[in-house]
Amino acid sequence: MSLYDDVISDASTAMMKRVLCKECARREIRADSIQGEELARVLGCAFIGGMTDERELACLLRNLID
Repeated sequence: MSLYDDVISDASTAMMKRVLCKECARREIRADSIQGEELARVLGCAFIGGMTDERELACLLRNLID
């Protein structure tokens, strides 16, 4: 069974939103800006690919080039 077969839980959605909001605040950008949407896309792809730990996802976004 792949992760695509499962619905993303409310807790996981809240966690990803938290990671995104923190990174957007760090970069001083809005989550609904083009850059924020790009970060959200990376975050979602990483989560679907199996990276589900909040700290790992935060580290991934932090290490992307601004």
